[in-house]
Amino acid sequence: MEFTYQEKIAIMRILLDIIHADGIIDERETFFFNKLKERFGLEDSDYQVVKEKNSLIALAQIKLLNEGQKEEFSKLMSKMIIVDDDINANEVAIYDVVADFCNIGLSLEANIGEDKLQSYSKS
Repeated sequence: MEFTYQEKIAIMRILLDIIHADGIIDERETFFFNKLKERFGLEDSDYQVVKEKNSLIALAQIKLLNEGQKEEFSKLMSKMIIVDDDINANEVAIYDVVADFCNIGLSLEANIGEDKLQSYSKS
């Protein structure tokens, strides 16, 4: 899936919000974030751009993605939520708000499976 530079920054901003949502930065989250940064062709210096990106502006940009891009983004959010083997209520809340605002039709359960969702502890 292709994304523009600004779309990549917006995606990474929301994923960074998910990482920070539970107050615990797990090394698996950081590893996934860095792998995605590489996949997107972003430089280390782009991390500062991501950190400075306003989350509301990022949401507005994500809302403009096409359906395929939104589906890919929802899968990335889902992966970020479960990568540390713990599903936190704040992470789920971010997913739900983003999905609702950006008209993303895929639920977290649809992306990861209901049985897998049940196997994770909810905080």
